[in-house]
Amino acid sequence: MTGPGPARPGAASPGPARPGAARPGKIVIGTLGLDQHEVGAMAISRILVRHGYDVIYLGRFNTPLRLAAAAEQEDADLIGVSIHSWEYAAYADELLARCRDLGIGLVLGGSVLTERDQANLMARGADAVFGPYASEATMLRQIEAAVRRVRGGDPPAQADQLGVGHQAMPLAGRVVIVTGAAQGLGRAYTLELCRQGAAVVADDIDEAALKEVTDAAADLAGSVHAIACDVTGSEAPRTLLDAALRRYGQLHGLVSNAGLLRSGPILGLADSDLRLLLDVHVTAPFRLLQAVGGYWRAESKAGRGVEASVVLTTSAAGLYGFRAEAAYSAAKAAVAMLARVGADELGRYGATVNAVAPVARTRLTEWLGEAPASPRDDPLAADHVAPVIAWLLGPAARNVTGRVLEAGNGQISAPSSWQPGPQFPLPSLLSPEAADVLLPRVLASAAPAPEVLTSQDQSLVRTGRGFTA
Repeated sequence: MTGPGPARPGAASPGPARPGAARPGKIVIGTLGLDQHEVGAMAISRILVRHGYDVIYLGRFNTPLRLAAAAEQEDADLIGVSIHSWEYAAYADELLARCRDLGIGLVLGGSVLTERDQANLMARGADAVFGPYASEATMLRQIEAAVRRVRGGDPPAQADQLGVGHQAMPLAGRVVIVTGAAQGLGRAYTLELCRQGAAVVADDIDEAALKEVTDAAADLAGSVHAIACDVTGSEAPRTLLDAALRRYGQLHGLVSNAGLLRSGPILGLADSDLRLLLDVHVTAPFRLLQAVGGYWRAESKAGRGVEASVVLTTSAAGLYGFRAEAAYSAAKAAVAMLARVGADELGRYGATVNAVAPVARTRLTEWLGEAPASPRDDPLAADHVAPVIAWLLGPAARNVTGRVLEAGNGQISAPSSWQPGPQFPLPSLLSPEAADVLLPRVLASAAPAPEVLTSQDQSLVRTGRGFTA
């Protein structure tokens, strides 16, 4: 057990301040009770020291009294508690009371803290509460604000005073794989999931673009773990699942977004292009469902509750057909049905499976024209589809499964899937003459099929239909 004083070697040490420079804050850090997992406490101590804070590291087996005594002795601004076991709950109110008595702040963080825990503790008076995947930038920003509050003599903010940055994080603590994450829709999805607190395992074959996405997410609430991987490889699903489990210890969601286009009519498409289209759009998501579904089945059978979600990417081309894109249309139609059957099969293990048909400006939709400078002014920006994906992965959509949504260009809809038509008696050994009478009647009873879409069809832009990867 360590006592008050400088952080010990190997954990964190204050290090010299610049001559004449004031420390940005002094913080007492430790773990509570019988919690023996010091990894989080040591990690945040190193981060804070690197940014100039004084850290008094108390290590394991602390009580609220001991933490408060050290904070008072050291004239600290904050107490920071790293929580990795559930016994912290017995100490939370005492810690808050002691911090109020001393006029100092309290910051809590740890792997067991859910979004509900975060909201509850913030409402009770904690200055900041970090779940398992809070980014370094987020932690530093909120700790700096807490020190500023304490030194200014202000009371802690209550839940109803918190800004948007402390709310609307339904994906906090969730781990999601996103394929095709580096550009276009995948990039927009990845950043939106991070804004809502998720940890994203971002997959793409473009390593440079993946690095840009990781950098863009640095200041967001969630985090990105980039994996350069070709989804068509037979080992890719296992590689991505293993990456999620190694990095975060769990997996809650999958967005199968990776795609490409090889254009050509039936009579002109090369066999290699046909195989590639099917590999990317059908085989890859099928194998991903096998991998993540197997993991969730094992979790369910082990008695660990599963609240998992999958979003597959279909297309208006798969729902209505697209001229001269028969292979792409067929592949995307297969994805829509994969979502329906996948929902039925994986639902028993606590997973939902849905599909989204987005329309947005991507590398596949150059015929939509140039984009305005700001996504806010562009109804076809991928950013407008991303919140739909996030919602399907979140708690509000737990009862939504086996559905397809069309989203983009300012509109969203839930198109109907194949439905049985009116029934007619089918005579045995139907004669040609009887067929000439019966079959036209059967077809006349059905609604007319929608027109096949074309890139010249202005209804694509008007109705928000189109196809993307």
